[in-house]
Amino acid sequence: MRISLDLLATLAILMPGLSTAWAQTPPVPIGNDLCKTCHVAYEGHKVNRYHSDCLACHTPQDKHLAEGGRGTVSLPAASNCLSCHQNNDHKRMNWEFSPHAKAKLDCRNCHGVHSPKIKELNVGMWKSDRNSQLCMSCHKDVAARLTMPSHHPVKEGGLSCVSCHDPHSGKQTTLAGKNEQCTKCHQNVRGPKVFEHAPAAEDCTICHNPHGSPNRRLLQLAQPMLCLQCHSITRNNHGNPPRGSQLRGCTNCHSAVHGSHSDPLLKY
Repeated sequence: MRISLDLLATLAILMPGLSTAWAQTPPVPIGNDLCKTCHVAYEGHKVNRYHSDCLACHTPQDKHLAEGGRGTVSLPAASNCLSCHQNNDHKRMNWEFSPHAKAKLDCRNCHGVHSPKIKELNVGMWKSDRNSQLCMSCHKDVAARLTMPSHHPVKEGGLSCVSCHDPHSGKQTTLAGKNEQCTKCHQNVRGPKVFEHAPAAEDCTICHNPHGSPNRRLLQLAQPMLCLQCHSITRNNHGNPPRGSQLRGCTNCHSAVHGSHSDPLLKY
């Protein structure tokens, strides 16, 4: 009987607190389930296993949990992304030297964190890849070049922008020159040659526009104006006055325009 009276007394003391606790709904722990109560767009959204945890990239403040609002939750910056993506990834280790970083772009400008940035293919670029379409959404001048009569086959799907360009790095971080990038595909003009053509050995883009040109073979200017920027037509070699065929195409005679192993005049 004594034990029963003590038990009743204890319950009488604890009852107000227990009733209050039972009346409250257990709080939802901060995590994906709590985030998706408001951010319903991501409910059931398939993200890869590295982006499956909201709190791995976002840090909500108390005010955000109470009232919401974009300014009350930290959004991932490049430094946040690189804390994971730089490890064992040499393509991103030189991000600070890239033109995109110097232009104050962030990872989110090109990459969709929760879903792909490019969701639908452009009708005019339907054979190209999503990387190229993403690049051309900003690089409109390049997109215009790729519609010219002579162009690299990006819109046809033969090449991608990232076949030649590394969006996460810069020129200062590569040991290969610009010509090395071109001759990976154009191996027939690869040097060194016994008799070098100086602009061909220095920089392919002196004569060629890599994205597109109204002239054949991606030439910056049509012949002979392209050649006459550096070379004058001498009377002793070309006649006085020069014949019409000599003024139409320099490569009709100087066919080894990228360099020769046998002729200093680059005729063959």
